[in-house]
Amino acid sequence: MTGSSFKYLTKEGFRNVWTNRMMSLASIAVLMSCLVLIGSAAMMFVNIDSLLSKIEEENVVMVYVEDETTDAELADMESQINALGNISKVEFVSKVDAWAEQLDTMEEAQAEFFTQISSDIPLPDAYKVTVENLDSFDKTVEDLKGLDHIDTIRENKDLAQKLVAIRHGISIIAIVIVAVLFVISLFIISNTIRLTVYSRRLEISIMKSVGATNSFVRFPFVIEGIILGVLSGAVGLGFVWGLYELAVTQFNGLLRELNLTAIPFTEYALPMLGVFVLIGVVCGVGGSLVTMRKYLNKEGSEISGV
Repeated sequence: MTGSSFKYLTKEGFRNVWTNRMMSLASIAVLMSCLVLIGSAAMMFVNIDSLLSKIEEENVVMVYVEDETTDAELADMESQINALGNISKVEFVSKVDAWAEQLDTMEEAQAEFFTQISSDIPLPDAYKVTVENLDSFDKTVEDLKGLDHIDTIRENKDLAQKLVAIRHGISIIAIVIVAVLFVISLFIISNTIRLTVYSRRLEISIMKSVGATNSFVRFPFVIEGIILGVLSGAVGLGFVWGLYELAVTQFNGLLRELNLTAIPFTEYALPMLGVFVLIGVVCGVGGSLVTMRKYLNKEGSEISGV
């Protein structure tokens, strides 16, 4: 294809969008609606994932140390814990600090009673270990149990398993929703372009009769699909942004009560715009190619019979 042909066919694609503007608006509206649903679902899942991450950070493993352990052995134990892998944070909790915190939670008379009956602290030193990947939670706990100078280990295996199951479930739901909406978008765009092709079947038949190649006939429709996809992606992002900010404003009081913070949309605006445009272009171009294939496979098809 020469440069002049490319320029001409590109102009034809833009002209088609304007000439068939009602069809174009319908295509943009439908595809945009699908993208808004995809974007809204994505932001919901992102916030749920953030909430799960915060809960995971609280699902720590308490490693209690034997009383006879020396300071040097404690320091060496911290290094061994960090070296195990799958550890995001290790915090030493001395028995003095833990006992003082425990006394603060008691009534004054009760706390005074415990301090008077004995000067010994009935708690061991401990390490508060935060596991990075809960999928390997059991293995990490087993590795911790294999260290020297360990007295006992307290962990919440059930909570870890539930969090892993919830995260996997959310991931599957997100993939299914995006896939279904993508297929719906492709189907609708394909049918919309099919109507456009049908309305111009005589023009296409004449082009084929004078020797136009399939690529020459198809190219303006591909350009049209790209334009519709880009416009749908940009407008869809604006709608998702507005809806998200509206939802955050409406639930701001509830979020504060739960000590939660919504993720700023600006962190995902550019990546989402790229994904939206990509989906829009794939749907637009894919719909064009799928539809045109029906009419360009054979000479003397239903177009040439008009």
